[in-house]
Amino acid sequence: MRKLYIFLFLLFFVVPVSLYSQTDEIEITAQAILARVDNIMKYPEGEMRGRIKHISPDGKSYTVDFIGSIARTDFLFSFSNKSRGEELKVLYKMSGEDVWVYNNHALKLFHKMGIDKYDSLFATNFNLTDFSNSDFQNNYNARITGESLIKGVECYKLDLVPVFQGSEYGLVTLYASKDKYLPMRIDYHDRDKVVFKFLSLSRTMEKGDSLIPIRYDMLNIRNGTVTILNFIKFDEAVTFRSDIFRPETLGE
Repeated sequence: MRKLYIFLFLLFFVVPVSLYSQTDEIEITAQAILARVDNIMKYPEGEMRGRIKHISPDGKSYTVDFIGSIARTDFLFSFSNKSRGEELKVLYKMSGEDVWVYNNHALKLFHKMGIDKYDSLFATNFNLTDFSNSDFQNNYNARITGESLIKGVECYKLDLVPVFQGSEYGLVTLYASKDKYLPMRIDYHDRDKVVFKFLSLSRTMEKGDSLIPIRYDMLNIRNGTVTILNFIKFDEAVTFRSDIFRPETLGE
């Protein structure tokens, strides 16, 4: 009889606790992967220079150069091209959550909120939110849904569900490499949960013990366009005045 009581105790109390522990571990692991991906995609502090190249299905293309002034939680980007000079300034505050845009030619300042934060950047496949590098952890709930092979690399597959309403994305699928948690591919789904564009990590650069992404390719499946984002130069020795990250100074 005593053995029966012990068996029943183990069946009804110990086993369920074990199951709950496994569930918690899965959720923690998903968020931990997301945290590491966020850390890899984070812009290095200092000044960086880069170029955006947008290519149409007919082979026509145009380029936009940019300079980024990166502080810990504030990022200021100035975009220009050879024919029109400096066209746009984009200020990201609160690690990309608060977005301000100054149009140099129209002399107008815009505070992008809600769905406007998903406005396209120079009619490329990157929108303002994509370029902000705002943390996935703050904007999505993550869960591991499987494993995949991306470009010959074993990856965790995570489904990211938006925390807040008003997102252009109904779902984001992230493929993070198992060894270094690199964001090998990110699929962006519309509100009907249909993939309409995806981001591929094409090149990285070693810096000490870390890897820094220096090229992303964004393919729009619907119109067949490709946008290539290259980070060309990083200078961590550059410092900035704090007032350049104030929205009211963007027109100066």
